[in-house]
Amino acid sequence: MENANLTQRLAEAIGRQSDDIAVDVSLDKRIITLKGKVTSRGEQIRIEDAVGRLAPDFTIIDKVKVEPY
Repeated sequence: MENANLTQRLAEAIGRQSDDIAVDVSLDKRIITLKGKVTSRGEQIRIEDAVGRLAPDFTIIDKVKVEPY
């Protein structure tokens, strides 16, 4: 899967759950980095799970911070 297509699919999946998350994809290293802020640990887990389902063979680096209201 090419980088732009994967990035778009990940952004769409994450966008349904949070607009404050940035996605960086490194195809050659097979790494996905998530950055941003969410309001709960549950939301953070849902985002990471969504990314894991779309790209199961990638390593996910989760730099998403939980900042409750």
